[in-house]
Amino acid sequence: MAMMPGAVNRLLANQARQGRMKSYDAVSLHTMVGSLAGTDGMFQKDGTVGTESHFGVGEHGEIYQWVDTAYTADANYLGSGHVISIETADYGGSFGRWNTNGDNVPYWNAKQIVSIVKIIVWACKTHNIPIRQMSSVRDRGIGYHAMGVPNNGLPNSLKGTRYQWSKYPGKVCPGRKRISQVPSIIRLAQGGANTATEPAEPKKEGILGMSKYLYSPVYKAAQKLARYKWKTLAVGKNAWTILTCGGDPHMTQVQVTVEGLKPSETIQLRFVVASYKRGSKTIIDGYYPKDERPGSTGSTFITHTQIGSSSKGKNGRSNRLRVQVWTNSKTAKITTVQTKSLKG
Repeated sequence: MAMMPGAVNRLLANQARQGRMKSYDAVSLHTMVGSLAGTDGMFQKDGTVGTESHFGVGEHGEIYQWVDTAYTADANYLGSGHVISIETADYGGSFGRWNTNGDNVPYWNAKQIVSIVKIIVWACKTHNIPIRQMSSVRDRGIGYHAMGVPNNGLPNSLKGTRYQWSKYPGKVCPGRKRISQVPSIIRLAQGGANTATEPAEPKKEGILGMSKYLYSPVYKAAQKLARYKWKTLAVGKNAWTILTCGGDPHMTQVQVTVEGLKPSETIQLRFVVASYKRGSKTIIDGYYPKDERPGSTGSTFITHTQIGSSSKGKNGRSNRLRVQVWTNSKTAKITTVQTKSLKG
């Protein structure tokens, strides 16, 4: 058996009828268009007769395991014998009730990201899957459902093969906002690969012990960008600080909507630690790694996530976590910003 330590055992009936996995090529991220409880109820009712997933992640980071990873789960259609699947909640509760037609899925929240990272780290170590972003559906690594969908990410030449992950053309699962979070999730998983063998009751330390969830309101204000220059991003009216650092570990994410960023152009985000003292010049005291995203047709959704732990500062100065932005675009402007953090 291959069961993830710490996951809630919600194994469906008749696992063996699914057949064993043929290979372990990928971990695929999905969205439920529903809640964990609702999806669990549907799966438990149908057992392994309908479509099911290996794992589910709830609004508050709960992890359910529905199928032993020794066996196939059907969430990736013709590719199911080669792919470990993770379904994620997106509706009700803090997500609200949204129009489920089209590409309106909200972002994964910070607690979900922590749990998705845990599953990826465990699954990749257990089944020898590389923790890297898949460049195409034929690659090995971490991907998302839409990559294998006809009339979306799947090339026509691969229809009817193991690389077709849906029989429904045009599916956008898990949605553009969640797809924008995948690179940061993979980077976090790469950094956490040495924690894959956690006990069922993990120690309350580091990211595993973070319990204080902080988030800002969505800041809606047009912010023009300086081409080829790093610029500190406003996260509220006359506000640039996300967190005042106190030495505790944190996982922080910034979610940004950009208009006017063409597919041939890019934008970069990075977190910085700013040494601040009222009445004196602010000094950038440290830089975290940057993430780069290309533009897309219409609105571009960009997220960047970082784990860190910065000291309080000295000599009357405080260390502030801020985010900077860079672009090579003449026309791009940021229209919304929201930050979300987990703290120890």
